[in-house]
Amino acid sequence: MDIGAPVHELVASASNAPHDSSRIPVGRSRASIARPPATDEAFNAVFDSSAEALILIDSTGKIQRANLRARELLRLQSYAKDGQLLAGVLPGASTGEIPELWSRSAGPLPRSIDTRLGGSIPLRVTLRSVLPGSKYLLLCLEEGSVVQRAELKWHQAESEIRGILESVQSSIALFSASGEVRFLNARFGELLGLDLREMRKIRSFDELNELISPRFRRPESFAAPWRSFVESGGEPGHDELEMMRPTRRVIERFFRPILGSEGRATGWLEHYSDVTGERHVQSKMLQTEKMAALGQLVSGIAHELNNPLTAIMGYAQLLLGTGLTPAQLSEAERVFQEAERARRIVKNLLYFSRETRTERIRADLNEIVERTLALRSYELRVEDIVVECDLAPHLPATLADPYQLQQVVLNLLINAEQALLEGRGHGHVWIRTRHIIEGIGNKARDRIVLEVADDGPGIPPEIASRIFDPFFTSKPSGVGTGLGLSIVYGIVHQHAGEVAFDNQPGGGARFVVELPVIDAPAEQRPVAGSSLQDTAPAVERDKSIAPARILAIEDEPTVAQLIVDVLREQGHDVEAVLDGQEGLRRLVRNRYDLIICDLRMPHLDGRAVYQSLQRTRSQLLNRILFITGDVLAEQTWDFLEPNRLPHLAKPFLVEELRLAVSRLLDPGRKAQEKRTGREAASAVGDSGGKSGAAKSTGAERITHQ
Repeated sequence: MDIGAPVHELVASASNAPHDSSRIPVGRSRASIARPPATDEAFNAVFDSSAEALILIDSTGKIQRANLRARELLRLQSYAKDGQLLAGVLPGASTGEIPELWSRSAGPLPRSIDTRLGGSIPLRVTLRSVLPGSKYLLLCLEEGSVVQRAELKWHQAESEIRGILESVQSSIALFSASGEVRFLNARFGELLGLDLREMRKIRSFDELNELISPRFRRPESFAAPWRSFVESGGEPGHDELEMMRPTRRVIERFFRPILGSEGRATGWLEHYSDVTGERHVQSKMLQTEKMAALGQLVSGIAHELNNPLTAIMGYAQLLLGTGLTPAQLSEAERVFQEAERARRIVKNLLYFSRETRTERIRADLNEIVERTLALRSYELRVEDIVVECDLAPHLPATLADPYQLQQVVLNLLINAEQALLEGRGHGHVWIRTRHIIEGIGNKARDRIVLEVADDGPGIPPEIASRIFDPFFTSKPSGVGTGLGLSIVYGIVHQHAGEVAFDNQPGGGARFVVELPVIDAPAEQRPVAGSSLQDTAPAVERDKSIAPARILAIEDEPTVAQLIVDVLREQGHDVEAVLDGQEGLRRLVRNRYDLIICDLRMPHLDGRAVYQSLQRTRSQLLNRILFITGDVLAEQTWDFLEPNRLPHLAKPFLVEELRLAVSRLLDPGRKAQEKRTGREAASAVGDSGGKSGAAKSTGAERITHQ
């Protein structure tokens, strides 16, 4: 057999091999049971290994055998035992074409018919041979021309790629190397504010750039990656674009060149995603983390300042009580005033660090706004600033610290005042409250909103991200400390609320505070301005209290000496030690009527001293006064509150120390003062609580549980 002969000749030659008639079943004629030459090894080798798609059909058009290439082409998994009609797997062939091949089998070969595979792919069916004896037709199947097949596959691939690009969540833009627009998906138009008609008219990158670049904050940034690609081939990368219209958005863009099989750039791909919400969340998280870190820093600084401030304020007060000349008295007053100013800054720092242990009671935001305006009414009138209020009627009360909320309103009001004075020296401030309920059922959000707006110069964009930072201020030197808005931020977040700002279209800034509405018992009423100093009688030198022996345990020498000097003026016998262990040794050896103990000390702190007194069941458990610079810290409060322990927060006033000592030495007087305080507080609450709002004394920091 000539291996180089055409396939149909090899098949015809192989088909002339003798057949074993002994295997034909009885009762069937050879004509009806004719089979393809499956037993011929040469035929099998040529038929099965041919790169052409070969099939054998009988006179009825049934497929009797197909090689691997034909099965792949026709997608034949298997066919029935009696054969499958060729016309059934070639829907494009008419019913008369296949039998026509058989009827004309006596003519010259080869003969062909053209049809389509799957209704779209051109296919030529060629009769190569009629096998002698069996009358089987050997057919060869050939797909259309190379160009036709390539074009068809290209259109199919392009259609699939378009479908994929349309289905992705990102906005896609695809350009050729020459700048021709190859593809823009629908989401691209939605993101950038283009309708379908506009998109269909865009033919090149330059047309697209001219149309949409003015919509960005920096118009030149849109075309920058493409320019780099044109000049130097470009590199994969990503950037962010800030879109200003039709809506303000932050868009993240990834871009890269499209490389061909030879590694050369054939196009440019960009895809965009709207990350406005993500960036907002990230910004809030970064702000929270930054505030937490700064809070820890300023809290430590504030606590360290408390000790020297306590001594400075204490000795300044002692000087004011002596017979000074007018000039000396003025100097001592100036020292005390500056120390008091430093004390307020320290207190604000602790508010900012969010370590404040808030007293949550029923708070009325409208009442707090009115009370704060009453505090600033004179300054506002002098500065020619008009305040207009729009307070929502029937605004629900919430569980909050009214003093801290008053601080929020006051700081926002002062911030607006300073902006107006810095701008043109006068102006308007608008304060508005409202009630918002969003959602339904368990998912409903019930909030009260405070808005403070002004018609000043607004907030410059370059400092907008820093306005809540502590010590950052745009005010001239000496006008602001940079703590006002950071304190607002800390207090609002401590109340599980949110604070935001924006520049108004007509000019000026607007701050919006949202607080959750938390139900509070109706009988809990905020008592504005009431303090122990307002309701309790002052104690200068109470002769009704017998001199007592007092032990002061304080690791700061100047504070320890101040306690000794103040209480000795009252006639008490006072000893001071600088260490907790030495204090316990003194308590074992001597008898004392009262202990004054610092809470935080090295080696043995105030908590350990108290626990030692508990173990020995000392009678001094009810006569111990703690002083501390971190009374606002959580761990400090968790120790003082359960044990109902009286304490003073540094820096304290001389009068506070005297008052606290007198109460502990005379329990009957303490009970009487408590009753007097409750009656006075009730009277203040019934009258609306507005008269005492302007007072800010240190006595409010004395707490007796």
